[in-house]
Amino acid sequence: MRIVLSLAVCAVATLPAMATPAADALNAVAKCAEISGTPERLQCFDTAAVGAKQVLDDARKQAEAEQKPESEESLLSWFGFSAAEKPVTKPEDFGKNVSIEPSTNPISEISSKVIEFAQNAHGKSIFILDNGQVWRQIDGDTTEFYYREKDGPLQITISKGMMGSFVLKAEGKSGSLKVRRVK
Repeated sequence: MRIVLSLAVCAVATLPAMATPAADALNAVAKCAEISGTPERLQCFDTAAVGAKQVLDDARKQAEAEQKPESEESLLSWFGFSAAEKPVTKPEDFGKNVSIEPSTNPISEISSKVIEFAQNAHGKSIFILDNGQVWRQIDGDTTEFYYREKDGPLQITISKGMMGSFVLKAEGKSGSLKVRRVK
């Protein structure tokens, strides 16, 4: 009993001066320790225990709400995948990791004109679309893509692939690229 009281007094002494429910509960326990009469002290502890239990319950609920359990989402994200996505209904959200309410008209592909094409130092293709989106060939895709401006405007279609991936097909070109949305 004395150990519990000592711990409670130490905890109260280390709390900041501001009033919080936890500090109030510990202060109530510490005040009970100062009472000399046994029945009065016991009654005080019984009353303080109710407040302390409420503080513990609130802290547990808050910790559960804030805690993100190790889920499929985090494991899949290690490998570049995401858990089952909600359907996308607007072209500007296609390819983004956005929390969207379910809809009856999900989009499974977009078509757009490429306003700028480039390749990075590793030879991976980068596509800037007329809708403002930027898509980049993923590192795991070894397909080589060639485009020259003199060939005319480049029209592409990006569709959903397997396991959360995206596939880009260019009009007039054979083959496809695995891409991800950068912007």
